[in-house]
Amino acid sequence: MPRSFVSTSQEIEALDRQSANTEQDGGFQGLLVKLQRQVDRRTSRIILYERDLERIARYAFDYGRGGWEDRLTTIFGRVLGPTLGREISIAV
Repeated sequence: MPRSFVSTSQEIEALDRQSANTEQDGGFQGLLVKLQRQVDRRTSRIILYERDLERIARYAFDYGRGGWEDRLTTIFGRVLGPTLGREISIAV
């Protein structure tokens, strides 16, 4: 089931920093271009599908530091929280 929310102008600005002309390779840049297309520019509402949510958390936390974490947190942290919707398990 898709989730949707209204983005702030700052969140959309951060999303739009990725050139829409970027080669779509399925990587981080491709994800941002895909998400740009999912924004209704009249209402600022973005639709996120389950696969999008998985990719957002994966790019933010599974590939080390590369600036992606901060950018994704800027765009989605307000709505998805600091873990961008990912359940965090703590080893005991």
